[in-house]
Amino acid sequence: MRSTGNSIVSLRQTKGAPVALGIRSGAAAKVCFAPIWYPLDNYATSRLRAKHVAELFAGEQQRDVRIGYAADADIVVVVQLCSHSNLKSIQSNRRQFVVYDICDRFYETDNIFPTDEGPLHAQARCLEVIERADALIAPSQRLREELSKRFPQKPCIYVPELVDYGTVAHRLSPRASRRVLWFGHITRGNFESARWILDRLRMHEGYTPVVVTNPTTFADKYPAYASFCVPWSPKTLSRELADASLCVVTHAAEESSKSANRFVTATMHGVPTLVSPTPACLDILQAAGYANLAIRTADDLANALNWLSSGERRLAYVSDLQQEISHRHGPEVVRAAYAGLFDMILQGRARAA
Repeated sequence: MRSTGNSIVSLRQTKGAPVALGIRSGAAAKVCFAPIWYPLDNYATSRLRAKHVAELFAGEQQRDVRIGYAADADIVVVVQLCSHSNLKSIQSNRRQFVVYDICDRFYETDNIFPTDEGPLHAQARCLEVIERADALIAPSQRLREELSKRFPQKPCIYVPELVDYGTVAHRLSPRASRRVLWFGHITRGNFESARWILDRLRMHEGYTPVVVTNPTTFADKYPAYASFCVPWSPKTLSRELADASLCVVTHAAEESSKSANRFVTATMHGVPTLVSPTPACLDILQAAGYANLAIRTADDLANALNWLSSGERRLAYVSDLQQEISHRHGPEVVRAAYAGLFDMILQGRARAA
C-alpha cells in the first residue's frame, strides 16, 4: 500500500508512552469494524467501509476480522460516526489501537442524528473520536489532505473503497432506453448540483429521469421530480443500473473531498456516466484518457453527449474506465490496502506494499 501523508511510524507514542497491543505469538491479530448505521446493507458507508471489507478477510488465519465492536480486538476501525456505547468503550480501553474512518466532513457538520441510544451531534462526536483515534483513514486523496491539514497530529492515510453493489464489471448498458439515472442521498448538494444536467436531458434531449433515493424526503424538496423518484433498495438500484442509458454523478463545489464511489459504481455496472470534475472523479477520467468529458458547463454536456452518440466510443469509454477503476478499487487492491494498514499498525513502523 502506498502511503502518502503522515507516517504510521511510532503511532503508539502519539499520546505518551507506547502501548503494547498484546498479541500472543502465533495468534491471529483481532480487528473489528464498528459502523454506526444498521442494517449494514442499507447504508453505503456501512457496506463499503465495514461489511464488505471484513468479508475480504473471511477465513484468513493471520487476521481475525469481524463486524461490531469487540473489547478484545487489537484494532478498532470506527466507521463514519460512533455510537455512545462504542465511544465509551474505546475511551476506557486505551490498549486498543483506534482507526477512525472519516467518510464525510462531519467535523464541520452541525447536524443531530437520531439513534437507538438517543440523539447524536455529528460534529461533536466526530471531534471526540478524532481526539481518541490513533490514526485516520479517508476514501479520497483530497479528504486525506484536508484532514492532515486540520488535524496534523493525527497520521492520515488514503484507503480506497470497493465498488458498490458488486465488483464484477458489467457489459455496456442499452443506449435505446433513453433513461438517465441519478441515485444516492440528496444531501450535501448531491442532487442540487446535478439538477441542471437532468433538466437539460429531460427538456431538450428526450431522456426520462430516474431518481433512486428516499422518496419522502425527495418529494418534499423537489416536487417537480417526484414522479421520477423510485424508492431505493439494492434490488431496485441494480435493476435501474441495468436499464439506464446514462447516469449523472456530480458534487457541489464545496464537496471537493468526496469520493468517486457513485461514479465508480455506475461505470462498473456498464452505464456511461456524466460526471463533474471532483478531484477523485477527474483523476480517474484523466488516467483513462477522458478528462475532456468532465462536465462543468452546458458546452461540456453537449460535447459529452456528442461523443457518446457513437456506439464504438460509448463502449470504449465504459471499457477503458472499468479497467482503470479495477486497478484502483478492485477487491484485491482494497484488501491489500487494509492489510498494509493493519501490518503497519501491528509492526509499529511505516511499510509500503
